[in-house]
Amino acid sequence: MGANGFRGVRRMNKLPVFKTVGQVFGFVVERRFFTLLRLIWFPALLSVFAGVGPAIYQFQKLGVDPKPEAVFVLYGDPTYQVLSLINIIASFFLSAVIAVCVHRLIFFEDTRPGTYFYLRITGDEWRYMLAFVLFTLLTLIAFAIPVAAHAAVVFGQELKGQPFDPSMMKSLMEDPRTWIAFGLGMFFSLIATVRFGLAFPAIVAEGRLSFARSWQLTRGNFWRLLGFWFLVYVLAVILIVVLVAVLAFAVAAMVGAVLLGGQTVGALGIIIFAVPAAVSLLVYIVFGITIFIAALSFSYKALAGPLPPTEAFE
Repeated sequence: MGANGFRGVRRMNKLPVFKTVGQVFGFVVERRFFTLLRLIWFPALLSVFAGVGPAIYQFQKLGVDPKPEAVFVLYGDPTYQVLSLINIIASFFLSAVIAVCVHRLIFFEDTRPGTYFYLRITGDEWRYMLAFVLFTLLTLIAFAIPVAAHAAVVFGQELKGQPFDPSMMKSLMEDPRTWIAFGLGMFFSLIATVRFGLAFPAIVAEGRLSFARSWQLTRGNFWRLLGFWFLVYVLAVILIVVLVAVLAFAVAAMVGAVLLGGQTVGALGIIIFAVPAAVSLLVYIVFGITIFIAALSFSYKALAGPLPPTEAFE
């Protein structure tokens, strides 16, 4: 059976929030940590290389402590603009490569054994990039609806056939109803984010880009999904803070041992603290890059149910 037909007959499920949170963290930190590290390190490194280009150019041109006006002028430099554009395009492309890779690993156990320089581009990656653009537009439109409606009403009442006066913007911002409209805009944007977000894993699982499919899957699960993402975010922040603290302590201990302990103690300090430093850094990299992709995948699986055979998507 085709992917669309297989998915169309499934009943809607309720998201088991705590179980799904456990699956996400267990997968990233425990079950598939080394597989994730093997698959994502290369595209992640390429993204870093693209990202440091503008910073290196700025350092070469302006030095360590540039003046704000000099930095502003640098933004108009053609070379700086090209490097920034390369960084944006590369980050956009490589993020899609990593995300699709993680989705396929979760959905289809696509471990790519023997692959150490993963860089795959298929229709899924292109659809993923297009989905991000459309998703951004949808959330912006959701935010703009109440804000634009309020502004139209206010300006319609104040203009009454008169030419636009810039002072009207000040009165608009001072109107308490404006902040209510902003609050509604944020809430509408949140609804769009939660209800349309599962379009991303559905691209890989079902081989199609459909925001309607995400809306269907999330029906009746908005508050559950909101709680799920809140827990994922809070736990992720806590774990990242711990990892950063361990890394900072280990690095500080190594530096202190070298500076204060002499050659023998310094070498021993490096040997002892290099392991926690390296482990915390690797966990931080893998966890920081993949945790929210995994959250999308497992919340999709919980709501969509068992996936069809992998062959349907090859």
